[in-house]
Amino acid sequence: MRQLIINDITDQVRCALLENNQVKEIHQTLSYEDEMIGNIYIGRVTKVLPGMQAAFIDLGTGQNGYLHRNDLVQFQHQKTSPSAKSSISHYIREGEQLIVQVVKEGDDHKGPKLTTNIEFSGNFLVYMPYSNYMAVSKKVADEEERKRLLGIAEVIKADNEGLLFRTASKEQSVDTLKAEYQSLKSQYEQLLKVRSKKPTCIYRANSFIDRIIHDLGISAKDYIICDNFEQTQNLKEQYPNYTISYHEQKEGIFTTYKIEQEIEKLLKQVVWLKNGAYIVIEQTEAMSIIDVNTGKFSGKISMRDTVLKTNQFAAKEIARQIRLRNLSGIILIDFIDMKHKADQEMVLKTIIEEMKSDRVQHKILGFTELNILQITRKKTRKPLEAMLTSECPICKGTGRILSVESVAYRLERELWEYQFMDEEAMWIEATSDVISLVQGENGEHLRQLEEALKYKVIFSATDSSSPCYHIKYLGSKETIENRVSMI
Repeated sequence: MRQLIINDITDQVRCALLENNQVKEIHQTLSYEDEMIGNIYIGRVTKVLPGMQAAFIDLGTGQNGYLHRNDLVQFQHQKTSPSAKSSISHYIREGEQLIVQVVKEGDDHKGPKLTTNIEFSGNFLVYMPYSNYMAVSKKVADEEERKRLLGIAEVIKADNEGLLFRTASKEQSVDTLKAEYQSLKSQYEQLLKVRSKKPTCIYRANSFIDRIIHDLGISAKDYIICDNFEQTQNLKEQYPNYTISYHEQKEGIFTTYKIEQEIEKLLKQVVWLKNGAYIVIEQTEAMSIIDVNTGKFSGKISMRDTVLKTNQFAAKEIARQIRLRNLSGIILIDFIDMKHKADQEMVLKTIIEEMKSDRVQHKILGFTELNILQITRKKTRKPLEAMLTSECPICKGTGRILSVESVAYRLERELWEYQFMDEEAMWIEATSDVISLVQGENGEHLRQLEEALKYKVIFSATDSSSPCYHIKYLGSKETIENRVSMI
């Protein structure tokens, strides 16, 4: 049983997918206006970089989008698609206007990814004006039905157009599919009539909730529960054959379905397994690294059996955590070392089976010589951690800060740089823990230090959430003491 839980009572809209009452995916946005994926813009080319085979496009949003040559396809009839060897500069130039669509959201370091291969999504079809492509969702398994849908595409679409049949198109009539095709094509034709001298959004894609329903493949056999009455009524009108209910309890919908506590767990590096073992998940800019540990699990038969069972437990949870946290790019998993190849194969089979339900494109590459399992997973949106947290102003995103000892030793090294200076004393503002370490027991270490440095060190305490110091003033002992006394 699948349930889509929608929390829509504030500007931040959140959706959670439950499978057999277990949270599998969490999606959220700050507001409907912040959603860019699927939006279409009249953009202006600000820079063409042949060396990168890419261009930057001003969308009028304050952050330029990124367009690679491979995503530059025929958009205007007089232009041809770029060949594999030709430079992007042969097809676009700085200052030129382009109609582009956002296919991947940006982050703090780079703008959204763009394409000129425009798509319009409906309930049953995805219409692509210039792709010359036909396909049917992989979830439509019946070969005869797939042939029927492709046959319909051959009849209704023009030569240069593309059509993708969604799962919901299964067993739909020709008239129904043709009507949606004409509606989507009409949207595109209306869009071509829009004129603007400035970069601007000319088409806003489906709402966040509609996109999630489509992306997750929610169907009439699934359940949708929403805590916004007006939104619930809109969904019932939009999806009349679906089971949609309104959450009217005072308790928050994410609390009722135990999603809030799951989100809290997702912000922690350590994930405990039911058998007492645990996994550690660390996300970096380059990759995600997952480490498996036996923890409290000791097994009952043998060390080999304990290791195998722990790794299999971990493989199931790792597959779930990858979806929940939306880990993408390179994922490296350090399972507990298995000496037998047969055990590795069993763990590999387990994770392959568990990740079959992951709709995001991924590839499991197998174990390296160091027994590290390699996985790549396509980036479709920000990791959940990036959406829920911001960079720490103290540690700058590393997750760690300098220890008191490190800061105290750094201060002492800096004090030595002023040895034999002309001034009589130095005023240092520092946190009390740093002051205590530099002074030493009964102030003995500082007295010895001052004797070697040939100047007086005068401290004043400052409040800070992390160990720190700052050299405030160099001058006479009397002047500094007077200033410190006035604090």
